[in-house]
Amino acid sequence: MKEATKVDLDGLYIEPVIVPFSQTGMTEIRELLPAEDDKEPEDIVTGYIIAEKVPNGLFKPRWDFSLWDDYQAALSAALEDYGQALADWNALPEEERGERPAYVEPVRPECWVEGMAQEEIDEIRNAPVPLSPDQRIAQLETESVEVMLGLTEIYEALVETNPGAGARLQRLMSVFSGGKR
Repeated sequence: MKEATKVDLDGLYIEPVIVPFSQTGMTEIRELLPAEDDKEPEDIVTGYIIAEKVPNGLFKPRWDFSLWDDYQAALSAALEDYGQALADWNALPEEERGERPAYVEPVRPECWVEGMAQEEIDEIRNAPVPLSPDQRIAQLETESVEVMLGLTEIYEALVETNPGAGARLQRLMSVFSGGKR
């Protein structure tokens, strides 16, 4: 047994599945819909099993059916060409044959492609990294010091402009500085 991938009708990854080692390529998942009003039950394709490993690095793996179909057509054409070349070679007298024709398999494309738009990928890659608890504590301490320095400047400016407010402002400042003033 080996791992394969279940995809929807658009080729988008759904989940991993287990298949026999002998299974290769793409297999339809079919479902029989119940009959309605004396009609025959309808057999429909609901997804596919892809017996190829999903490559690493894809955000939203998608199986490209057109690449697969083009590859299958190229395979058929290559086999047909090979069969014809072999038949032509066999039709020649042995002394005229030369080397036996070789089968050349077409280059297999990577049918797993990125199913996510580049804008979505950029958004994920550029998302802000959350701060660790220690970083967040340091950030809050820095902000707290900045607030206290700002309040101190306001206090000093008010005391200079209004000398009678000193005692009340001093009580207020002791609240913000934790009573250390």
